[in-house]
Amino acid sequence: MSRLRTQASYWFKRFELLTLRKEWPTLMVRNHEGHSVAKDREFLDLYDRLHGQRVLLQTISEAYNLWDLCRSTGEYSNADIAEAGVYKGGSARLMCGVRGSRTLHLLDTFGDHGGMPDTLTGIDPIHRKGDFGDSRLERVKQLFSGEKNVHFYPGFFPSTATPLTNCTFSLVHLDMDIYRSTLDGLIFFWPRVVTGGVIISHDYSCLGNAGVKKAFDEFFAGQKIPRIRLWDTHVAVVKPPSGGL
Repeated sequence: MSRLRTQASYWFKRFELLTLRKEWPTLMVRNHEGHSVAKDREFLDLYDRLHGQRVLLQTISEAYNLWDLCRSTGEYSNADIAEAGVYKGGSARLMCGVRGSRTLHLLDTFGDHGGMPDTLTGIDPIHRKGDFGDSRLERVKQLFSGEKNVHFYPGFFPSTATPLTNCTFSLVHLDMDIYRSTLDGLIFFWPRVVTGGVIISHDYSCLGNAGVKKAFDEFFAGQKIPRIRLWDTHVAVVKPPSGGL
């Protein structure tokens, strides 16, 4: 993303947040002023802080998807939550604000290990090896100062997930951007998601990240498990009683 587009995206999100806080009418497609998010001050305050720190890249709609799903899966208090693809930590910190007593596991190269791994030409059109290399583990950790039961796994997934082999999960957020990493995330986490738990992924509906959709569609091919599209680019999959794959 060019510097100009990045700046435009940042200020659009700031304006969108302002319209919610002031309860101004808006012509925006998502029409947030008629949505319950406009009354969720705890969410808006945290989103405002994280977005202002430029550590949260997701839109208000996407951020609220995570917030609400994390909150709604809180009944599974004995199952952990995880995020693979942490980058600067904003979305993980958002979930942390509503996780309750659940342990949070965060997996990423954190830049120190080279950023994004190899990509596939034609499948991952907008990313290249080394992208997101400006993430730094110590800076991400600062967002979680004072928070208990938050664990970090720096390095290349899925080898970094070995300590989580015996864990179960009520919510997993994948933000891996590319085909191979997303598929690895599904292979590892889906068998460990509890019944009623959710895997949610960013970029499923993003044409520039076509590898994410390819990974989900291949992994769940032939299974009677719907992929539920959420705004803006998220997809969510709920673990059925049968266990699925």
